[in-house]
Amino acid sequence: MKYNILIIGVLSAFFGTACTESLDVDLNEGENNRLVVAGEITNEPGPYSVRLTRSTSYFYNQPAPAELGAIVTISDGEQTFILLDDDNDGTYWTDSVARGIPGRTYTLNIKLSNGEEHEAVDHMPIPNRFDTIYYEYTNVEYGLTLPEYHYFFYASFTEQKGVDDCYQFYVYFNDSCYNSNFEDVKWAYAGSIYDGCGVFENIQICDANEDSIPKKPEARFDLFSISPEYRQFIKDMSDETFGNSTILQGPPANIYTNVSNGALGFFSAKSTTEPYRIKLE
Repeated sequence: MKYNILIIGVLSAFFGTACTESLDVDLNEGENNRLVVAGEITNEPGPYSVRLTRSTSYFYNQPAPAELGAIVTISDGEQTFILLDDDNDGTYWTDSVARGIPGRTYTLNIKLSNGEEHEAVDHMPIPNRFDTIYYEYTNVEYGLTLPEYHYFFYASFTEQKGVDDCYQFYVYFNDSCYNSNFEDVKWAYAGSIYDGCGVFENIQICDANEDSIPKKPEARFDLFSISPEYRQFIKDMSDETFGNSTILQGPPANIYTNVSNGALGFFSAKSTTEPYRIKLE
């Protein structure tokens, strides 16, 4: 056993020293200071927003600087929405009548006050819907650890034939979103594997504290159809933020973006249908 530990220690030392390189990059200056874009449009009633900020250093402990004075529009070739930053905080809003149409491709155009221009394009897929959802509630013992209390939701829907569909799931308890960050956002990529067939998805919600999971609420499930490119962005963000690496994995790559001219972030166009609601008894 000591022999095994020694080997692991030597390997760890080898990989820890031979595969690293120190880089000093100041993300606040010159060409390293980049525009960061976060925005979306769906087929639900607006308004919609696009947030524009600047990149910062890793240890920057203040809110990211807002990009002010930009001209921002969203267009599908037939209608164009103008976004305004009335609060002067870097968040540009459409009016309340803005609404996307599934099947169309949406282009975000940004012109900064210094004349620099950026563009992002995403296709809004045709929405899908859940066929059925059922659930069970239980507590699970894990050896000597405390039990965890689980909702197991079993959702089924039919994959659309001939389309590389990607999906984003949101779960609500009494209209309060349970999974509101990239770690909890559930994505699924079906594509040619399930083309035209039924998809059975297991959505598990658990917590070691029984009181933190509401009893007998209404559960609501939102199913969004998203582009493969946005799915890749979500996966990259999750991996980069919460980790998905081994000692044999190379250095992290840049997170996928659909924004042109060296900017970061993503502009998405996604669609949904009426949410699926069930009472939890």
